[in-house]
Amino acid sequence: MEASYGGSNHAPAAGGYTLYLCKNNPYTTSIKQARSVSFIRRVTQMAAASRGSRTQQVGRAGEYFVVAELNKRGAFAIPSAGNIPGIDIIACNSDRSRTVYIQVKTKRRGKNWHSTIAGCQPTPPNPDEHNFWVFVDLGEIGEPPRYWVVPEWWINDNIYWAHQEYLRRHGGVRPGNPDSLHHSIDESRLEEWKDRWDVLGIVE
Repeated sequence: MEASYGGSNHAPAAGGYTLYLCKNNPYTTSIKQARSVSFIRRVTQMAAASRGSRTQQVGRAGEYFVVAELNKRGAFAIPSAGNIPGIDIIACNSDRSRTVYIQVKTKRRGKNWHSTIAGCQPTPPNPDEHNFWVFVDLGEIGEPPRYWVVPEWWINDNIYWAHQEYLRRHGGVRPGNPDSLHHSIDESRLEEWKDRWDVLGIVE
């Protein structure tokens, strides 16, 4: 049995009826609205998933480039496959007498790296540091990546003081979202660590 409301489009209704949709039918309006909301929701979810996937892809590319660079320089390096929080790569020298743990931060083109102020505090130099951050700029397609190799004690100290200076400029309160832990790192702050693979103590 069918209930006809005119028009050529139709949609199934409860009880086995078919509702023929027309412009002035209130059922038509509600169904179109539901379809529109559902479509927008699906597009939003797909866009978010695409951004997340792209971010993960960029991060993974940076890790592989660092692993390749370390092995090229005579060290042994493997990615941790995300199994160790805060450690992306484990590497050692050729005679395995020294092991270091590396966190990789990767960006593309002119963007800043993203980090957090969580856990950062004034930190004295550590001459026997075993934890490092390697910042990677993948650059444009066809360009080689660029690297900055930084001891963890230094970057923790640097983030802390850079954030304190940021707060000072804004009256002691972070504008926008005072509870945010996000921290952006500009390339100019790392200039002294560009290509400093030697600080790892594991390369030839």
